[in-house]
Amino acid sequence: MTSPRSAPPLPPPPPSAEAALTLAEAALAAAGAWTRPLDPARHGRAISQLYSALRDVGIATRGLAIWQPADAQPRTQPEFERHMTSSAQWLLSAWISLEGVLAFEGLGQLPDLEEPGVALCRAARGTILAWRQPSGTSADRDLTIRRLITAMGFLSAATVSLATYSPRQRAIDLQAVGASLAEVTTHLTAAIHETDNGTAPRPGQEPAWHQPGGPE
Repeated sequence: MTSPRSAPPLPPPPPSAEAALTLAEAALAAAGAWTRPLDPARHGRAISQLYSALRDVGIATRGLAIWQPADAQPRTQPEFERHMTSSAQWLLSAWISLEGVLAFEGLGQLPDLEEPGVALCRAARGTILAWRQPSGTSADRDLTIRRLITAMGFLSAATVSLATYSPRQRAIDLQAVGASLAEVTTHLTAAIHETDNGTAPRPGQEPAWHQPGGPE
């Protein structure tokens, strides 16, 4: 009796900075595709794709918070971790702003696999594995975060475009997403500044859902 073959090993995750670049490129393509009016089904699917991407990148960014390169200044790590954790919290706050939107995954007509939103979801999902146990130098870490900042800019532009052609309540939800993404960028920028010279300006308040007394 022959023994069953073991499954082939999964390929290793891409380097953290490479995953961030893939995310930024996918966000740029989605932002470009969503600048023009979309038919109702495509518009709803785009919002669902944004919803999924925000969730996955928020989860993945938690992993970046624990990145401690051997050549980093120990005194900067606590503030770096705080800013990156806040970035993840604001990304998840943006996701929660769209929780009234039913995620498209597995429901209804399947999207065209060439849609930019599909590539965005794939890139966002890829960051979870790539950033789970990040490693590399301080330069690698900073490059990853700078590319993530770039991706946030493209996602913000995409959000503005989707809000422009949305019903009033959905537009309000998307505006809340845009405000949360602005906070993400503030914290990511502060994290880079922290690694540059050990000091950083304090950004805005924590998301309401994470403040003391709020829901965990």
